[in-house]
Amino acid sequence: MKEALENSTGQNLTLDTQYNVRATYMTEPFELVFIEEILRDACDTFNRRIRLYEPIVDSLLDRVSNEVFSESGVHRLVPIKDSLQEFEMTVKQGLDCLKHLLDNDEDMLGLLLTEGAAARSKGQNLQLKKHESVELLLEEYARQFNGILQEIHYLLQRVQSKQELVALSLDGYRNRMIRMNLYMSIAAVGLATSTTVAGYFGMNLVSGMEESGVAFQYVIVSTTLASLGIFGGSLSYISGSRMKKRAMGRLEEIEAIKGALSDMNA
Repeated sequence: MKEALENSTGQNLTLDTQYNVRATYMTEPFELVFIEEILRDACDTFNRRIRLYEPIVDSLLDRVSNEVFSESGVHRLVPIKDSLQEFEMTVKQGLDCLKHLLDNDEDMLGLLLTEGAAARSKGQNLQLKKHESVELLLEEYARQFNGILQEIHYLLQRVQSKQELVALSLDGYRNRMIRMNLYMSIAAVGLATSTTVAGYFGMNLVSGMEESGVAFQYVIVSTTLASLGIFGGSLSYISGSRMKKRAMGRLEEIEAIKGALSDMNA
């Protein structure tokens, strides 16, 4: 290898690079090189997966924003959210494994197979401070794993925020529909008052008002006022202070119960 390095020239850059890499690896224990390559490959794989997720999440969120009042928008967010959560669990398992090794000096020392074998051949024990090289390696990749995990959390937070926004928009749209249905029901009750009176006078029974010249106007005015009164009274009852007082009273009861339970826990 030394002769190859001495004989290599600038015309064979690939050969120079390979020998330089091998010479660098020869200065490190094989097991550390092996572990570092595994961790590096895992980080590269996770980073590539993050880069693939980003445009998918962006395009999906843009599409959902254009269909904010459609229930299919929420359904489109479910698969990408499940996939991100599964990816998060995978990265978190790797990070937990690294943290477990970092918390145990003896386990890190046990990874030094070459130095451990050399020490045992001499009848010696490997010094505990030798684990520092392994600790530095694991801390670096634990930091990278944590950075990847933060990017996953950011993507999940974006999806969750959009999902909550769509859900709130659908709830608001649904509430408007319910309110409109309620107003129409109240108006129908008011009109039913007028039609009921009209039905009474339409039974072809003698009431004594058949020859009256003003009875028709009185009936029309009175039934119209009654309908308007029922409609206005119902709206006042629904949006009035009595309903608000009841709601506030219930909220105060809930807060009192929470306070009592928190005092019990203390």
